[in-house]
Amino acid sequence: MKTPDSGRIRSSLRDALLESRSHDGTWPYVSGKQGRLEPTCWALLALGRADGRGPDLEALKGWRRRDNWLIDVDGAPPNQAFNGFAGVTCLAQPHGRDLIAPLAARVIEAKGARFPSSDVIRLDASLQAWSWVDGTASWVEPTAWCLLFLKKYVKFAPAPVAAERISVGERLLLDRACVDGGWNYGNTKVFGKDLWPYVPTTALALMAMQDRRMEPVIQQSLAQLEKDVASERSMSALALTIICLRVFGIPQGQVQRDLYALVERNQTQWRDNLLGVAMALYALEPGQGADAFAL
Repeated sequence: MKTPDSGRIRSSLRDALLESRSHDGTWPYVSGKQGRLEPTCWALLALGRADGRGPDLEALKGWRRRDNWLIDVDGAPPNQAFNGFAGVTCLAQPHGRDLIAPLAARVIEAKGARFPSSDVIRLDASLQAWSWVDGTASWVEPTAWCLLFLKKYVKFAPAPVAAERISVGERLLLDRACVDGGWNYGNTKVFGKDLWPYVPTTALALMAMQDRRMEPVIQQSLAQLEKDVASERSMSALALTIICLRVFGIPQGQVQRDLYALVERNQTQWRDNLLGVAMALYALEPGQGADAFAL
C-alpha cells in the first residue's frame, strides 16, 4: 500500500478550510451555508495549531448575546454542548478571556431537566448535568463538553461554585457508561437491552474524565475505544480518537495512518464535510501534547 504524503494531505485540508471561510470569519458545516459554532471552533483550533498560534476568536464574538450565550442561529436556543466547546476553544487563546468568565457562568447555571425514574430506561434520573438545549434531558456529549470546559476553566480562575457542577457531570458520565465500557448518546439500557458505545461519544467522555483515568470504567472505556475505532471509520471518529489517545499519552500511530488513508481515498468527498476537515487537520498536525484538550 502506498504511503500517503502526510504533508500534502495536511496542506490540502488547510487550504480547504481557508477557502471555505465565510465573509464574517466563521465556518459552516457545508461550503456556502451559514456559519455555525461547532465547525467554526474546530476550524479556529486547527488553523491556530497549524500556524503555531492560538485560535483567532473574533469570529466567536459576533455570536455573543446579551445573556452571554453564543448563539449562531437567530432565534434559536443556546446549544449548551457547543457553548462548552467554545469555552474550551477560548481557553486555548489567552486573548479570549473576556469571553470565558461570562460563558463559564452560564454553563455553571445550566442544568438538564429532571425526569421521573422509569423501568424502561436504566439510569439515575436525579442527575442533572447538561442537555443540548434548555428544558431537555442530560446527554453524554453536552455533559462531556461542558465538564471539560469547567475543569479547564477552574485551573486559571478558581470558581468554588463550579465544583458541584463538575461533580454532577462526572457522576452522570460514570452512571451512563456502557456495560463493556464506552458511551452511547444518553442511556446504557433500554427495554432490558444493553446499548452499545460509539467512538465519538466515548472519546469525548474520556477526555472529560482524563483526570479520573485510574477509575476502572475509564480504563475499560479506553480499551473499548481502541477496539471500536477499527470499525467506525469516519473522519470525526478517527480524529477524536487520535486527540483522546494523545490526551492519555497512548500512541496514536495506527489511527493517524488510518485517517491519512481515509482522507487520501476520499478527496472528492471530504470537501463537503468541513467539520470533518477541521477535526482531521487538528488531529493530524504534528507536535507533542494534546493542546486545547488536555487538563
